[in-house]
Amino acid sequence: MKRNIVLMGLITFSFLIFSLTSSWGLTTVKVGVLRLSSTAPIFIGMDKGFFEAEGIKVDPVWFKAAQPIAVATASGDVEVGATGLTAGLYNSIAQGMKISIVADKGREWPGYKLTAIIVDTEQWKAGLRDLKDLKGKRVGITQIGSTFHYILGNLLEKRGMSLNDVKVVPLGSVASMRDTVITHQIESAFLVQPFITAVELNQAANVLLWVGDHLPYQIAANFYGEKLMKNRPLAISFMKGYIRSCRYYFDYALTKREGPQYLEILNTISKYTEEKTDAIALALPYMDRNGELYSEDIQKQLDWYYRNGMVSKKMASSEMVDLSFWKEAMGQLGK
Repeated sequence: MKRNIVLMGLITFSFLIFSLTSSWGLTTVKVGVLRLSSTAPIFIGMDKGFFEAEGIKVDPVWFKAAQPIAVATASGDVEVGATGLTAGLYNSIAQGMKISIVADKGREWPGYKLTAIIVDTEQWKAGLRDLKDLKGKRVGITQIGSTFHYILGNLLEKRGMSLNDVKVVPLGSVASMRDTVITHQIESAFLVQPFITAVELNQAANVLLWVGDHLPYQIAANFYGEKLMKNRPLAISFMKGYIRSCRYYFDYALTKREGPQYLEILNTISKYTEEKTDAIALALPYMDRNGELYSEDIQKQLDWYYRNGMVSKKMASSEMVDLSFWKEAMGQLGK
């Protein structure tokens, strides 16, 4: 009996030592993130062990807005930032913030219903059916220089119009954009899923257009801070874990959309965002299967923001985009 007890004790002790040494063997990487569906690959990589397989323990640092993530990445408080591409981010880089955009984190893409322009029901009944019908009317966005501001300007230009043809109204938040439209305080605004489906079901507003069908756009990205860029082996290891996570997301959430892996992904996103799975299923954003950045779109964004006075100086995307980490990781993983 005593021998059995001693043996069991030794086995337990050995298991604990193995667990601790396994944990000690991982390098912690702090990642600044928002609780959004577009952060899905990072969530998946954490839960499926894709980062751990590369020797990395991801320590998520939660934020409520995009700009503080960029600041924290530049200061070294986090090694990786994951958020939207805004005029504020580009201005910060122009002013010397040392971060590099390295991989995809979400796009507006044809066939993916993520963001829409919604219209007040009274305006809809009066015949507002086309972007040109917004001339002289108010359009709600979150803030000047936001992704919504960029989308609006580009959509108008595609129709031979400009921002001067509408009245841009900064409303501060997605909830405010929704509320001002459904209470007839403003003619139109941007909205994202799952709020869009909710207002449509309640007949509180109408969808004028889905952004992805009219403007393919790199709306969000992952970027590295200077500290991680100087530790190239670690930076590449993180990228390998991220690419594997993107492949899992693409194959089982965007392509298949059924089966146990799909449900697993919805539950994983729900775990970190605290959104219900049926709402998440309505708003899974498009991402490249290998996490490849739509890099040519970055220059287009920089030029547009500069022309419209939202970025302080003319910049080349090469000043802030570094695909070398992604390319090396892909070379090691293979396609």
